[in-house]
Amino acid sequence: MMTFGSEIDRSAAFGYAAQFSPSRLFSTVAVNGTTGQEIDFANGRPGTGTTVNVSAMLNPTNHLNLMLTQDQSWVNVDDAAGESRRLFIARVSRVRGTYTFTSRMFVRGTAQYVSTDRDPALYAFSTFAKSGTVSGQVLLSYKLNWQSVIFIGYGDDRMLSTQDRFEKIDRQFFIKLSYAFQR
Repeated sequence: MMTFGSEIDRSAAFGYAAQFSPSRLFSTVAVNGTTGQEIDFANGRPGTGTTVNVSAMLNPTNHLNLMLTQDQSWVNVDDAAGESRRLFIARVSRVRGTYTFTSRMFVRGTAQYVSTDRDPALYAFSTFAKSGTVSGQVLLSYKLNWQSVIFIGYGDDRMLSTQDRFEKIDRQFFIKLSYAFQR
């Protein structure tokens, strides 16, 4: 016997995943996510929310591989009047490209944008309504032999300031040599 009441069961959650390989150009197209009960970790209360992740892998040429990713998540909580309102919405957008010159050498570049829009009135502490970061990396790899590789890389990270500009927060440059000594 089932009984129906006026309250919604927030303990329910629904998850899904689908992946396709439609052609050589679009080698992978995938979507997955969840919807249902979520937790507002910042304020320690239950809520409802949804997460959607979409990605695609493209191979425009024999040497070029592109990976595109878009992830989005949001949580709704009850305000003081008991009405459901959006606490935050977070987004991650990423593109990664790899170009293979030869079997020994490739270059890979990644660009990522992360943003969060919040309703500060729903937080128990002071917080910004908007935050975001942009990061980019480039990596060059050359294989000397089957056990020895040289990596050269550069990265740059920027954060959204209170003036709505991306200010530099970090920069990296590295060289790594992995060499196998043989007898």
